[in-house]
Parts: sequence; C-alpha cells; structure tokens
Amino acid sequence: MKNVLIVEAIVDTGKTMKALLKHVETVRPKMVKVAGLLVKRVENAVGSLPDYVGFEIPNRFVVGYALDYNEYFRDLNHICVISESGKMKYKI
Repeated sequence: MKNVLIVEAIVDTGKTMKALLKHVETVRPKMVKVAGLLVKRVENAVGSLPDYVGFEIPNRFVVGYALDYNEYFRDLNHICVISESGKMKYKI
C-alpha cells in the first residue's frame, strides 16, 4: 500500500476531486491527501475540499503563475483576477 498526495492548482466546486478520490480509493492506498494551491469560495460546493489549502480566493477567473486565459498571462509572476474587459480583449 502506498500513500497518495493529489496536488491541484485550483479547486472550484470540488466535484472533479470527489470523482478522482472515488477512483483512487479503488486501488486501496494506505492514505490519500489532497492539496490545493487555490481554493475558490463557491456557494453550494458539493464535492471534496482539500486537506491542505494554499490560498482561499473569491469565485473569480484568475490568471498568472502558470494559469492562463487563451494562452495569455501564464508567465506572470503573480496571480490576479482578469477583468471582463481583459477577457474581451484576449478572447479568441
């Protein structure tokens, strides 16, 4: 049996994580823990929340630090919210 650590960049509702955890449990690991760099404050979150949280953020679209919008902004050295006008400017 092995220990499993799942690391996720952004956790929204937790639904994807809930499905992944269900799948991981089928291989009967010794322990499963989840770490989320960013966890959005989402109303009615129905999934699994991480055991370890880097930062809790508002439910907004964020970019930077490898997170992109249509291939833009991933090279920023910080994480920030992209405005609606920014989304319009860089939409494809």
